[in-house]
Amino acid sequence: GSVVAYLLVEQYNHRVQRCAPAEGGACTTVAGGHGSGRAKNQLNDPRGVALEQAADGSVVAYLVLDYGNNRVQRCAPAEGGVCTTVAGGNGEGSAANQL
Repeated sequence: GSVVAYLLVEQYNHRVQRCAPAEGGACTTVAGGHGSGRAKNQLNDPRGVALEQAADGSVVAYLVLDYGNNRVQRCAPAEGGVCTTVAGGNGEGSAANQL
């Protein structure tokens, strides 16, 4: 199949972008983008992203490794989507609720 979009993790801009595959394609912020922080719409040093997809292939959510906050965020696909913590978020460590 053809490429529909690229997902780019912008570590130092604290956001995840969904970009059109065409040269000079426009990008949309799908997570973070509101500066570094711990709020539901902020990331701190994101390092990776995975997709949660429905059976028809549509994106249900973006799962973002929010490295600087020691958590994994599940973010709605809307631009600048509000995120919820699905793992970690309780500081660095080896306890069951930490990353």
